Amino acid sequence: MSYGDGRIFLRGSTYWLQYSERGKQIRVTAETDDPKKAEKELKKRTGAILNGIHRDTRKVRYESLRESYYADYEINGRKSLRRDGEGKPHLDKVARLDSFFTGYRADEIDTELIRKFIVDQQAKGLSNGSVNRSLSALRRMFNIAVQDGTLRHKPHFPMLAEAAPRQGFLEREQYETLGDCLPDYLRLPLGIAYFTAMRLGEVLQLKWKQVDFLAGEIRLLAGETKNNEGRVVPIIPALRSLLKEQFAKRQPDCPYVCFRLDAKGHAVKINSFAKAWRTACVKAGFGEMVPVVDAEGAATLTKQRTDRPRSKPKVKMVYEGTIFHDLRRSGARNLVNAGVPEKIAMEIGGWKTRSVFDRYNIVNEKNIADAGKKLAAFLDEKRDKRGTISTEIVQSTSLTN
Repeated sequence: MSYGDGRIFLRGSTYWLQYSERGKQIRVTAETDDPKKAEKELKKRTGAILNGIHRDTRKVRYESLRESYYADYEINGRKSLRRDGEGKPHLDKVARLDSFFTGYRADEIDTELIRKFIVDQQAKGLSNGSVNRSLSALRRMFNIAVQDGTLRHKPHFPMLAEAAPRQGFLEREQYETLGDCLPDYLRLPLGIAYFTAMRLGEVLQLKWKQVDFLAGEIRLLAGETKNNEGRVVPIIPALRSLLKEQFAKRQPDCPYVCFRLDAKGHAVKINSFAKAWRTACVKAGFGEMVPVVDAEGAATLTKQRTDRPRSKPKVKMVYEGTIFHDLRRSGARNLVNAGVPEKIAMEIGGWKTRSVFDRYNIVNEKNIADAGKKLAAFLDEKRDKRGTISTEIVQSTSLTN
């Protein structure tokens, strides 16, 4: 006998219930041999689903999970949220999910399908770290849905082993070499990041009212930093020179410290310079453009433009090398090597936890060599002192005898 989306059936002398929940078939015993009681129990269970006590999730799709995820970003004012040309929210880690999960029901997204997504992304040349960022976003989508009561359960998310934290940094000579290869308007952002360990977003948002030449400080305002906390950054002489040179070029209509001149000669805020950065790094020998290959090692081709039938697809290239964020790592290491207490260095750079700071405070071979020299000098000093004490004891004993 059937009822709605379920039915009752006999197993031996006992009736069983069969119905769907979360898109999965459920079979449980009604613990009775009375068909009327079994039907009553089936109505109770299917009614609970239809009435929202246990929501029927068959109509909940990935797109709905994504909308709630973006809404959570906006409500919490997450600064990493970007918007495309149409004003729609955009995150690379979510865009990768879109290309695979769009159209799927939430109850279809299980661990097996997630593993297929991982294989798909690895075949496209994505690193384990990039895949994990997308998986974390998908997991957050399900967590929000469970918290909102839209879903009752979430699948298991298998995470991938990631490479060690990036260890890129620039020595002072490399910083100067790169500065010579960059366009003039990018030399100040380079200097600010290298000498202060400020984030790219903080550098580009910096305004002249935050620069205090008299006190020798840059004041980052609360609510404008990544962790929403204000902080004070010292201006060293090398940076002061760059800032004064830029200050002399400022225009009244542009309050931003880092600006470029448009075609009409007007100062405008710098928003993006990825291409100029890659070009300079390749020229300086700090990066290169390499072909993208699939899991089998074959080169990936770009899509052919339909409006140019004679054009041939080209090998897709990707940049590998020094990135702007390496300047922040360099700043962290410079602060520590200069003898600044780590607590103060963390306050200057805006690192809230020691574990995060340790990822930026990179030790290189020169640091290790210097540590070896200091250790050797310390032990030699201990030995010399011990030898001096022994000599004094011998001389004292001789005089006594």
